Amino acid sequence: MILSHERVGDFVILRIGESRVDAANSSELQEHVSSLVNEGDSNFVLDLSTVLFMDSCGLAGLIPIMNYMPKGGRLLIAGLHPKVEQIFKLTKLNTIFDIYTSVGEALKS
Repeated sequence: MILSHERVGDFVILRIGESRVDAANSSELQEHVSSLVNEGDSNFVLDLSTVLFMDSCGLAGLIPIMNYMPKGGRLLIAGLHPKVEQIFKLTKLNTIFDIYTSVGEALKS
């Protein structure tokens, strides 16, 4: 998985540089977040603006990330493509994650 991150204030912005998040690559995202948490980071914005497809394994891969989060930490989701947003709504994950239209909006929250 092509992943990059940058620190902006108290947040780490995680950018996925691929159009798919699925069984083949969701574990890499989990490992990346886990290593950042181990380095002391606790607030994240996951930028999914380039992701056009996310399957059930990709969605399920987001749940363990919540377990890595330290107490008081935040994981914000930003930039969902309409098809991916529909999957979040169908699975009711939109009630678990804070979802924003853009990284900028997430950082303002």
